[in-house]
Amino acid sequence: MRFLLFDRVTALEPGRRIETVKCVSMQDEHLREHFRRRPLVPATMVLEAMLQSLGWLVMKTHGFRLTPYFSMLEDATLPSALEPGERLDIVGELVSTNAKGSMGRAEARVGGKVIATLGRVIYGHFPAPDPSALRSSFPSYGDPP
Repeated sequence: MRFLLFDRVTALEPGRRIETVKCVSMQDEHLREHFRRRPLVPATMVLEAMLQSLGWLVMKTHGFRLTPYFSMLEDATLPSALEPGERLDIVGELVSTNAKGSMGRAEARVGGKVIATLGRVIYGHFPAPDPSALRSSFPSYGDPP
């Protein structure tokens, strides 16, 4: 993964839900030289942050023995204008999961207002090449007890 698009995990219930935070900053690599007069966060970055949050939930739920890959998305709404300086609160929920795949949904809020939703996300699963490496990187993002 080249960019991790959330800053911290604030709540986690394996098999059920995850809450993450992204504080959008002009220092974010994807904003460099993007809309110089009025910098805006590309909606695809919000989408990716929600997908990555759900992906972490899937890995944690399965004990880091697998790596999810995004395969399908339905009923998405994305923000038209998100500016640097905002705090993005993401909530992801697993609807179902097994060894072969997972299905979830997510929403992103700014100031308590929903700005983006993913109605249904489906992930396929690959066996993780090194489960201990995945597990060791997770606490650095705020794996709550």
